[in-house]
Amino acid sequence: MNVLMPLLLILIVGGMFTLVITMMVRGQRSRARGMEERALALQLAQERGWSHQPATYGVIDRLCGLAPLPIRGRNLKASHYITGEFRGRGFCCFEYVTGTLNVNDGPGRNQPVLWTVFSVTAPGPGPELVVRRPQALDGVTQRGRVVQLGVPEFDEAFRVITDDESFARNALTGGVVPFLSTDARATKDAPIRLHDDELLTWRRGRLSPQDLDERLNYLCDVLDRIPPQVWSTV
Repeated sequence: MNVLMPLLLILIVGGMFTLVITMMVRGQRSRARGMEERALALQLAQERGWSHQPATYGVIDRLCGLAPLPIRGRNLKASHYITGEFRGRGFCCFEYVTGTLNVNDGPGRNQPVLWTVFSVTAPGPGPELVVRRPQALDGVTQRGRVVQLGVPEFDEAFRVITDDESFARNALTGGVVPFLSTDARATKDAPIRLHDDELLTWRRGRLSPQDLDERLNYLCDVLDRIPPQVWSTV
């Protein structure tokens, strides 16, 4: 027994050391892949003639109001701010760093988290409107109220949050609800947010060339399904 205890302790310590090293190596590889993906995205933006600013301050203040951006902010920093035209619409995308992990990642975590945000210009302004997957604190922390659209499958899978129920129904029930219910991009958790005259989505992680087309197409597809007369009544 006296001989086995030190051996067991060595095995435990050695296993923990191996686990830590493995996690560090995986983290480094993940960061390297992310940096490579970002470089390819910036190269694609250059090839398409889009504008790129390595860092901007204050430009994204207009988008405050919902995570991952703060409720309000001043002179916020956006990294790799790209602007241009996509499918006939103006757009921007950028990386933004928050100070804490998502609440769903567990208590006691306080680390920088990198997000990529995409925004496409809408045909006109509208009231604040969010469509996203359900979250643990629904009804407690969000701005606006949860609206049920009367489509059971959609109401169960998504949360519509707004203070203007009439606009939400007019904008979503015709073409957007069936689209979001079946489109793979929406079902894998790509929230949308209408803020003034911009439609946004976001995800955790760095820019990637795949995201540029996928996310911008996704936003344009949503806007294409909102009835034109909705914008004239706001």
